[in-house]
Amino acid sequence: MANVFEVKEQTAAETPLLLFECELGNGAVERWSTHRVECGGAWYEARVVRHNLFEMEASSEQGVDGIPRVSLTLANADSHFSQLERTAGFKGAKLTARFVFFNVKENTAATESRVLFQGVANPPEEITEATLRLTAVNRLGMQRVLLPGVRIQRRCPWEFPATAAQREEGMHGGARGRYSRFFRCGYSADIPGGEGSLDAEAPFTSCGYTRVHCEARGMFRADEAGRPTRRFGGIEFVPSSTLVRSYGEQGWHAAAVQGSARYNDFVPLVYGTVWYAPPVILARNDGNLTHMEVLLGMGEMQGVLKVLVNDIEIPLAQGGAKMTATGWYNVASPGNRTGMFNLDFEQGDPYGSMAYLSVVVPNRINDGSSLPKVKVLAEGLRLPVYGEDGAYVRDEFTANPAWVLLDILQRSGWTPEEIEVGSFARAAAYCAELIEIQDVYGNARMAPRFECNLALQKRRSAADLVRGIRNAARLMLTYGGGGLLRLQVENTLALEQPSKPAWSNATEPLNGGWPGYCFGDGTNGTSGILRKANGEPSVRVRSRSMADTPNRFSVEFQDAFNEYQQDSFSVVDAEDAARTGQEIATTLTALGIANYDQAGRILKYHLDKSIRGNTYIDFETSVKALGLRPGDLIAVTYLKEGFEQQPFRVLRIAPGMNYRTVKITAQIHDDAWYSDTNGGGG
Repeated sequence: MANVFEVKEQTAAETPLLLFECELGNGAVERWSTHRVECGGAWYEARVVRHNLFEMEASSEQGVDGIPRVSLTLANADSHFSQLERTAGFKGAKLTARFVFFNVKENTAATESRVLFQGVANPPEEITEATLRLTAVNRLGMQRVLLPGVRIQRRCPWEFPATAAQREEGMHGGARGRYSRFFRCGYSADIPGGEGSLDAEAPFTSCGYTRVHCEARGMFRADEAGRPTRRFGGIEFVPSSTLVRSYGEQGWHAAAVQGSARYNDFVPLVYGTVWYAPPVILARNDGNLTHMEVLLGMGEMQGVLKVLVNDIEIPLAQGGAKMTATGWYNVASPGNRTGMFNLDFEQGDPYGSMAYLSVVVPNRINDGSSLPKVKVLAEGLRLPVYGEDGAYVRDEFTANPAWVLLDILQRSGWTPEEIEVGSFARAAAYCAELIEIQDVYGNARMAPRFECNLALQKRRSAADLVRGIRNAARLMLTYGGGGLLRLQVENTLALEQPSKPAWSNATEPLNGGWPGYCFGDGTNGTSGILRKANGEPSVRVRSRSMADTPNRFSVEFQDAFNEYQQDSFSVVDAEDAARTGQEIATTLTALGIANYDQAGRILKYHLDKSIRGNTYIDFETSVKALGLRPGDLIAVTYLKEGFEQQPFRVLRIAPGMNYRTVKITAQIHDDAWYSDTNGGGG
């Protein structure tokens, strides 16, 4: 079978076809195309009348550079799809779009198929006498997912495994590991080696998510075999008041008790090293000291570096030392799914899968009459790290934005089978390379190229988080040829595309790298740009207005070289401001920037793209664009506008029917924008 990229370059290629496969909720599979063909041993019915809004785009509002949405109009004169909607329903069905060159005359595929899109179908948007319109979005629309995902509440938030298969998954997490819906509870009493107590001789199949139910199932403190569990994730304990006497006091008084007033707030997610104000869950005064529990965040965290209570630093507890004058703190639980009880409150909550802090301060800092203000400098989550072959390596504390993105994606529902993990490892290696930078005082330092220090305490859409982290490290999320989600660094042509892609027609390198494709208007032997009916090239060169091209960018961050203090940085293009007579200012959505040098490099990069990159080109081409992805670098020759092998970065790819024609939108590119010294220097 011929290679699909070789066939697309032929003068007279076979018929290009898009094949759509839809797996309904009841397991039935529907297959459609514009022609009735047999491919891969299955028949595709001639049901596709047209498709639109079939665009692959970079910097998508969905957070992922790829195809955010597909709309299909299907022939429905015989009410076939109407019956399917009434019986099985299209909502939640899995839709896969593949491309193939097909020999229609002989009814055989001329090439292997290539996955272009995988998504989840909506209910039919419109049903008419003759057609049905069906739309599908990316398998998980990032705008609809909100993080952090766990609330502070009395009931346990962990999902109870009700079936044998779910209990098997909950024991070790299955294919999704710690990101499994059932892992944090992990009840598996009927599984060999599992944990939990049986209901007589059978496993429990439901749970009321209360402390009483958790104790009955052996998951609150220990199971019937004596194995420690401590999985309960609800926060309901409020200590009772007792009679206490303060130092020098003649009589006794009732201890001041403060319960949590933060129900329905969110359990923080902490990445890298960052200052933040974690919620204080409860406090009780014993007359001389106030004992508190402070919720640090979700998952296993590396540790705590500093603790401030009412702006006074509290030291780490030292065994055997008398610390009543200063107070002390201990990490009561680092956040393992097997939690820990605070010895100050024997009947307290175990905080399964959540890290929390035990803090004790003297009355001069807080007398227990109100919850104090606590700030913590913490080292956040320990994240799974993988090799370039996609194999799991270990869990480690890291501020690498590639691993932070991978964690956010998996918390949002993406599975390892849908992600090209090796691409994340390659991007992580580039971000972790040590480069020489300058701190705010002008001192030379060695630091990773990009880091991400971020504390999430208020809910935000996963798309906003992904976009903010990408903006702070020049990262792009797109789809590979097999439909897997992949991560790459936006970079120079030589670093981003050092070898010739299989789908490229380039005959020689350009600026040390290989363009994804060389398009031209027919001059000097170039080709690829389609012409209109009157013979003109289908090229449109455009720029954005001054109001849409900011010449000042600002960003806030915590400076790692200044004890992680909150700071800000602003960069202006003075030449452009003088030319236009005004400053067009905006705040860059960039999350997790670690220091001044990273802030300077990122702001200068975005400023260059806004001002010097304000040249866009739109043109139509044929199936030759197959293989190109949003973010790829191409070369364009269009002598009328002075473009000769000019690098452009693809922003949007909009295929026509069956990929016969493709509209490409691209932005001019300059390797100088990506230098480690462009904008750095403190």
